[in-house]
Amino acid sequence: MPEKAQKPPQMDRFQRFLFLRTMPGLAEVPPEVSQVIAANTRERSFPKGEYLYRAGVPALEIQYVVSGECEIIRNGRAVRRLGSRSVVGGVSALAGEELGYDCVALEDMVTLAIAVEDSQEIFEDHFVLLKRVLRGTSREVLDTRRKLGESAGFGPVSEPFTFPDRPFDLVERMAFLRKTFSFGDSEIDAIADLARDVQEVHLPKGEVLWNVGDRSTYFLLPLRGVVDCRATDPDQHFQLGPSDSVGAVDAMADERRWFRAEVAEDLVAFRIDQEFLLEVLEDHFTMAMSLLKSIAAGILHLYDRGHSPPP
Repeated sequence: MPEKAQKPPQMDRFQRFLFLRTMPGLAEVPPEVSQVIAANTRERSFPKGEYLYRAGVPALEIQYVVSGECEIIRNGRAVRRLGSRSVVGGVSALAGEELGYDCVALEDMVTLAIAVEDSQEIFEDHFVLLKRVLRGTSREVLDTRRKLGESAGFGPVSEPFTFPDRPFDLVERMAFLRKTFSFGDSEIDAIADLARDVQEVHLPKGEVLWNVGDRSTYFLLPLRGVVDCRATDPDQHFQLGPSDSVGAVDAMADERRWFRAEVAEDLVAFRIDQEFLLEVLEDHFTMAMSLLKSIAAGILHLYDRGHSPPP
């Protein structure tokens, strides 16, 4: 009688650590952080055709793909394929959205899974990791927008906000930030710390904010006015205004500017410097998680607007 094929032995903690150090998002974090993650992961196997996640079931684990390939299906449409050294489940788990997505193994898979609660505890203890996750999710927003046709997934410009004909005081800046920048659940002192350093800027029509390839060191939150945005690779043209953030995705992703930005109508906006924002987020974990949740939910929204990737 033929012997059954033996399953390969599972990775021990040191092997899990070595693998995690090869992950693009973890290669730059201190080794001791990777050790903590490795200690909290467990190896999982999925045969071809098995679901890693199902829509309507909250994602309780985030998984690092060791081998194999899977496909994310959102509202019945394939939106992304992920292979070795990718992270799957993080967007759905971080967004806190029970609808989430289906994710099916396209071939036999091995992953390292970590409970969402454990990952959030590590985020709180090691901001360097949370910073990398913020960067990675922002890059996914950027990559997805660049696949969404001429408009990059942006809608029409909103009506300007109503505000007094004088500089905003601290309380008014706090109210604006809490309402418009996904900080609704953040503690008041965190919003106050950010609001103290926000700069109110007035820029005339024709002012060039930046060109493609410039460093991304800040972003703008418009109160009034329109910014004309043009990218060349791919060819995209869209306009941003009140209720939008201008340049936030590339700044958070630590990528160079991907579109040229020029003021099309006189602009009144708040300017937030990226390094200062990161300092505030490091001091205020709740605010950092609120922002991360908003970015993850934005990715799911962009999935809904996109198209299936080529086979």
